[in-house]
Amino acid sequence: MTFQAIYKGGSSSSSSLIIGNPEGSVGIITLWSKAKEIAKKLDPTKYCVIGQLFSAERGLDILVRNLLANPQITNLVITGVDFSKSGVVLQDFFDKGFVLGKAETTEKQCWRVNSDYEGYIGLDIPENSLQKLRESINVVKAQDISTFDFLALEKPEKTREKEVFLKPEEKVKQYVGEYVGHIVRGKTIAEVWLKLLDTIMKFGKISGTHYDDQQKEIVDLLSIITDEDPYKFYIPEFLPQDEKHMREYIPRITKDLPGGIHKNEYTYGSRMRSWFGDDQVKNAIAKLVREPNSRAVVIGLWDPNKDLVIGGSPCLNHIWLRVNEKENKLYMTCIFRSHDMFEGYPENAFGLRALQEEIRKELVEKLKEANKPIDIKLGDLIILSQSAHIYDDCWETVNTVLEKHLTAKYTGHMADIDPRGNFVISLDYGTQEIVMEHTSPGNVKIGEFRAKSAEEMTRNILTKEKVVSLIPHALDLGLELMKAEIALKLGLHYNQDRPLDFSEVGIKKSGEG
Repeated sequence: MTFQAIYKGGSSSSSSLIIGNPEGSVGIITLWSKAKEIAKKLDPTKYCVIGQLFSAERGLDILVRNLLANPQITNLVITGVDFSKSGVVLQDFFDKGFVLGKAETTEKQCWRVNSDYEGYIGLDIPENSLQKLRESINVVKAQDISTFDFLALEKPEKTREKEVFLKPEEKVKQYVGEYVGHIVRGKTIAEVWLKLLDTIMKFGKISGTHYDDQQKEIVDLLSIITDEDPYKFYIPEFLPQDEKHMREYIPRITKDLPGGIHKNEYTYGSRMRSWFGDDQVKNAIAKLVREPNSRAVVIGLWDPNKDLVIGGSPCLNHIWLRVNEKENKLYMTCIFRSHDMFEGYPENAFGLRALQEEIRKELVEKLKEANKPIDIKLGDLIILSQSAHIYDDCWETVNTVLEKHLTAKYTGHMADIDPRGNFVISLDYGTQEIVMEHTSPGNVKIGEFRAKSAEEMTRNILTKEKVVSLIPHALDLGLELMKAEIALKLGLHYNQDRPLDFSEVGIKKSGEG
């Protein structure tokens, strides 16, 4: 029987499937290690197919469907770096089995692997089919695949018939909006993440990917995190990773850790600390000590000699550091060329916030040593996601997360403070004008606007001056200005954010009998 890929890959399962002997019986799972690098070491006649498994929560289901459709696969060899413990879950599926349960994030019923880590399989696959799959495949681990003895593999006693289970398609609600250039702000990474998901699910354009799946994408999505405490990260249960995972992941950004067993594998930390022969983080700090107001403090992760050729290039390409002398705050801007916003963004953001604090702390120490003491504080973390996308196998989960957790706390009336200031509205009955006193977020008066009507104030003044940045704030001002105009025309007393008292002119309020 010739191998037939029901699913050729995906963001969570494999960057692409590499076919060796299409009638072979061995499948190789390389986890986080690059399948192409593994394939270079092997005789293609020794295996049928090679693929990666980044996430057992998303990718195990796809892997199982491919295996069920290809009963000639009787042996699985697990190799490579297991950052996400997907290899542990895969082994546990065959060794320990599965139970009827619910996915942790969506609470949707599914088959759950009996494992210390999460792994899900769709309920549309019958229990009996999964049991037959477990009994008809032998699983082994290979520390070094280049020396692995394929001839020593033993076929299982039981066999299985071909079964094809296609994933049911999900209905997607469509909105109309900008494809390029959205901004999301929030105090914490969790808050910003929810808003990012909401923005992409509403305004992202559906397109294919080189992973052979679909995505919703926004180009150049800017996110700003203002108050995340690096010593007390807020990691709520609705994030796709828990605190333990985050703590394990952060050193891959902050430290010079290897990315795998091959010379072309890396972590973001190794790209910054040693890939180009120097520790760019230390060099950046030294630059800021010499020139605290420099705008040339850049850390580059892109290797133009390799990344345009060999593939597997880093998603994080560029970090820019900037000290605002007036505030004495360290701001950090990070650019991702490609960004998985569901699973990748949270861990990336926590790691970068930890790096930002590490740089700030060392900068303060080095400034003291140089007799230039400055109490640098932590500023905003800014992340520009050039291709901000959510893969289609996550859409249902994302919608469930948003429905449950994107509450009025984050989206309700005036949930965010407008960074461009606030307004105190009053009436000047002498000049018959509406008066808007413009105040800073710190409640300091910075300007005043006057107009005869709400229309004049909104269309000719506020729009022109660009003093309102948030839609809820603009809607609130529109309502208040209309109330102010009515009060001015009828001679009523006006109190901002309070209902008008029409009894002053003998007019019944709306809704009274």
